[in-house]
Amino acid sequence: MSGPGSRDVVRDRLIKVTGEAGVETGILPPVPLQPDPQAAAAQRESQQSAARSLHQTMFGTSAQPPLSSLHTSVMETGVRSTTSTGSRLQLPGELPDRLREVDLKLASERTRAVDIEEIAAYLEADGLGDEILRDRYGAKGLFDAAEMLYRQKGTGGALDHINVASPATFPWTMLLRGPLYLLPGLAGLLIAGALGKGAEIAFVLAAAYGWGWTMTVAGVRYAEPFAVPGRALRLTLLISAGAGLLGGGLIALWAAGPQAVLLGTLVGGAVALSSGAAGVLLSLSQLGQFAGAFASPLLAAGIVMAVPSVPAALFALALLAVVPTLTALNATRAPGTVNADLATLRPYLPHAVYGWSMAAAFVALSVRLGTWPLLPVILGAGLLEASVWYAQERLQIAARTHRTLAELRRVGVPTVLLGAAGYGVVLGAVLVVLSLLPLPIGLDTSLVTITLYSAALMLSSWLANQRRTGILTVIWALGAAALVLGLSPPLFALLTLLAMLVPALQTLSDPRSYR
Repeated sequence: MSGPGSRDVVRDRLIKVTGEAGVETGILPPVPLQPDPQAAAAQRESQQSAARSLHQTMFGTSAQPPLSSLHTSVMETGVRSTTSTGSRLQLPGELPDRLREVDLKLASERTRAVDIEEIAAYLEADGLGDEILRDRYGAKGLFDAAEMLYRQKGTGGALDHINVASPATFPWTMLLRGPLYLLPGLAGLLIAGALGKGAEIAFVLAAAYGWGWTMTVAGVRYAEPFAVPGRALRLTLLISAGAGLLGGGLIALWAAGPQAVLLGTLVGGAVALSSGAAGVLLSLSQLGQFAGAFASPLLAAGIVMAVPSVPAALFALALLAVVPTLTALNATRAPGTVNADLATLRPYLPHAVYGWSMAAAFVALSVRLGTWPLLPVILGAGLLEASVWYAQERLQIAARTHRTLAELRRVGVPTVLLGAAGYGVVLGAVLVVLSLLPLPIGLDTSLVTITLYSAALMLSSWLANQRRTGILTVIWALGAAALVLGLSPPLFALLTLLAMLVPALQTLSDPRSYR
C-alpha cells in the first residue's frame, strides 16, 4: 500500500539521520555566512556516513549510483544545496514523455522531497524499478529517473510549511466488496450442484485456483501502475481458462470416473475463467461492472436451483463463463506497454502460491466444520481489506509524527494486533447471529475456530502487504496438511494465529513496514 501520505516515512527518516535542523517544523535552517571549514568537513563526513547507513538499511546496498558531482553530493549528504540566502537550487531538465506521466503522479511527493534518494524510494514503493524505468519510461535506471524528477521545478517547496498529520479514517466503502466476492462462487456452486459429484469437485478445485490466481492478477495490474496493462491481463484470463479446463477434467476423472470428465472439464473451465475475470475487474476497481457481469449468471443459477435440469445448468454455466469474460475484455481494451509473456508473470507467481495455500486451508477447514460456519469469512472479505488498509494508514501517520523505531513500535504493535483481534471478534459475532437462523451451525467448536481463524487471516493479509508471502505460504500449507491429518479445527486456528505472531512482530521492527 502506497500513496502520498505513505511515503513521508522515507523523508522523515532521511531528515533525521542527516541532522537537519528545523525538522519539527519543516523549516530549513539558515545557511551560515562564514562556516568553519574544519567543522563543515567533519559534519559533511558524519552526514555522508549516516546517509549511507540508512541507504544500506532500507535498500540492501551501500553502493551509490553514478550521478553528476553536484547530485552525488546531494544524495550522499541528504541535504539539498542552498544558496547564501537559503533558497533552494533548482536545476532545469527535460523529461522523457513517459516519465512526465510519472512526474504528474508524484507531484505532491516531489514537493516534500529532501534529496534524490527519497524520490528513488517513492518510485520503488510504486513498483517502478530499474528494469521498468529503462524499458518503458526512457530513463537509464532508478536513480537516473529520480535525478531527472528531482531537477524539476517545485521540488521541496512544501518543506517550508508545517506538516500536520490528519487522522486515519476507516474506509467503510470497502465493506461492499465482501458480498461482491460471494457472487462468482455462489453462482458456480448452485450450477455445479445440478450437474453431479464430478462437477461439484471440479468447482471446488477451480474456486481454490481462482483464490490464488487473482493475487497474481492484482500484481500484474500494478506492473504498470499508471495505465492498464491490457495484454498482460488478458494473458491471465487465458491461463485461467486453460488451468480450469485441465484441472476440472482430471479431478472429475479421479473423483467420479470417466463419465464425469466432460462436465468436470466444463465446470472447471467456466469457474476458473469467471474467477480470472473477477480478479481483473476488481484489480481495476470496476465494482459496478463486476456486479453487472455476475448478475445474469447468478439469476440463471437461482433458476437452476429452483427447477433443476441439466440443460438449464449448462446454459447458466455458459453465462458464467461468457458474460464476466466479455466484461473483462472490454475493461482491458487498452493494450498497455507490459508484454504478455512469462517474464511479466514470474515476479507475481509466488503470490498465487500463497493464495493457493490459504485456499487449501480454507477447503480443509470447510470439510471439518461445514460450509455455513465459514460464511462470515466470505462476507467479511471487504471488512478484511478495509481493516488492513486502516491499520497501515495508522502506521503511516505514526511514521510522520514519531522519530524513533521504539516510538513507531509502541504505535504499530497494538495497532496491528488489536486490529486482528477486533476483526476476529466481529466475525465471531456475525457467526453468533447466523446461528440464530435455521442453519447447520454448531457454536461449540465453530465460534472459537472462526474467531481465531479470522484474526490469523487479518495478520496474514497485513504481512502479505509487507512481502512476507514465503513464510505465510509455509504456515498455511502446514495448517491445511494438519487438518487433513486430523488436527482439531480450534487447535488449527490457535496454532496458525500463534505462528503469524512471530513474523508480525519481526516485521513491525522494520521501519519499512511503516511506509
